[in-house]
Amino acid sequence: PGTENVIEIVGLGKACEIAKRDLRENALHMKEMRDRLYKGLKDKWHDIKVNGHPEKRLPNTLNVSFHGVEANKLLSEINEQVAASAGAACHAEGVEVSDVIRAMNVPLEWAKGTLRFSTGRMTTYQEIERSIEIILCALKK
Repeated sequence: PGTENVIEIVGLGKACEIAKRDLRENALHMKEMRDRLYKGLKDKWHDIKVNGHPEKRLPNTLNVSFHGVEANKLLSEINEQVAASAGAACHAEGVEVSDVIRAMNVPLEWAKGTLRFSTGRMTTYQEIERSIEIILCALKK
């Protein structure tokens, strides 16, 4: 209740204008970084697959499964260095696969090793290369 915060309303409007103006360029950059991350991992780790449609997906999101890997263990190895989230929760009693991964019919031996990575408009090539190194090192453990 009370007076609207005009300054922040105008700021949000300008931010939306800039986002719309740069949307295509930013989407292309994020897609390039996302695809570079996948290619870098795939080149050196063959038990990996993309979940979802190969082209009709968000330009900034990479959802992959590593065969025979527990996502939570992988996350614990990379957590201070690479931001990611798991598509399955591994517990002592078993594995709880997310509804989305289940709906995509990802087999359990793949689903339990599902991670989601996101790129941004400011993600750099060097950050992607470093992330690939960190993830591959963790996978080898």
